[in-house]
Amino acid sequence: MKPTRVTARLRGLTLLLAAFALAAAPRSAARADGYRLRADALAAVQSPAGLLVLAADGAPRPWLSAEALVWLGAGGDSEADALVVAVHARTRDRRAEARLGRFVLAAGALRPVHLDGAHARARVFGRWSAEAFAGAPVVPGFGPRGYDWLVGTRVSRALGDWGSAGIGYLHQRDRGLLAAEEIGLDAGGALSDSIDAAGRVAVDLVHLGVSEAQLSTSMRRGAWRVELYGAQRSPMRLLPATSLFSVLGDVPARKLGAVVRWRAAPRLDLSANAGARAADGVGADVSLRALLRLDARGAGAISAEFVRDGLGAWTGARAALRTPLPARLSLNVELELARPDEPAGRGSLWPWLLVATSWQRAGWDAALALEAGASPEYRHRVDALARLSRRWELP
Repeated sequence: MKPTRVTARLRGLTLLLAAFALAAAPRSAARADGYRLRADALAAVQSPAGLLVLAADGAPRPWLSAEALVWLGAGGDSEADALVVAVHARTRDRRAEARLGRFVLAAGALRPVHLDGAHARARVFGRWSAEAFAGAPVVPGFGPRGYDWLVGTRVSRALGDWGSAGIGYLHQRDRGLLAAEEIGLDAGGALSDSIDAAGRVAVDLVHLGVSEAQLSTSMRRGAWRVELYGAQRSPMRLLPATSLFSVLGDVPARKLGAVVRWRAAPRLDLSANAGARAADGVGADVSLRALLRLDARGAGAISAEFVRDGLGAWTGARAALRTPLPARLSLNVELELARPDEPAGRGSLWPWLLVATSWQRAGWDAALALEAGASPEYRHRVDALARLSRRWELP
């Protein structure tokens, strides 16, 4: 599909969404919650590349809302695309709701999906609730999707006023062929005034295995909190890497351990994690962390962390500073150092540094971030990202 046709289709979707919202708007402006529009301009030096994002949302009536997040492209051959364009409606008693358009959906323990379609949820009777969704997986640029579709459902029940449990099912086709099929179970609640428990498991019916499993229980007593946890994740469930530690440590594995947290002072938190991870082998997973808040709201803070990853065979330390500055400025600095047990020609020390500053004033928001470091993949790497945002609100 040509970029001009993509842009025209995006404009059509945006205008359709705006027309729908305006047509449903009440005659009395006093009853409206208002409309919000935000534009973000971003520039990165690694590519180099630019990006313009437009986001809008509004609630013309108490039971109706709409939102849109459109990527307008970086210029050149880049195509515009819509990330979210959806209308959300609910009944006045909030017992039922529906969403139509393009959106991201996470239903219980099922994998999150980005789809063009519909989602509905309702409290069917008593403490039982049911939801269903159907549509086509999102393709960049509204590209062709021959026989691509997915459907799913989830049923849940509230367990008194202390917890809930649910079961879900997902079926996805790619060009008519089975691409994904899984069942998800989730439950959680307060076992007592001081003990909580939660768990979730997703079973991949295509490869007949557990794609994700998490189980945790925690106990609170005064300034102390103790948590026992276990987890298993497949590669498709890994989170995006946001630091050197996440790059080195976020691998498909099974984890088992305990975390102890202590509020040593009103603004000082101490925590210790001890566990083990298993993949091709078994290794210790140990970390110590301290967090000192510099003010009562926690806007400023200093933290330090020590990490030992026996499975990845490396040891690391992290220090971070977050503080507000005069003239509506803020500063964030993070430094990480990782040392491999066996360098093997990849360097004996891997540093990572992030320096970011932001500014806010009267609807304007600007930020600048610089990231530099080394890793097993790069001898050195420097990235910079700048963002300028403007917000508008209409009654």
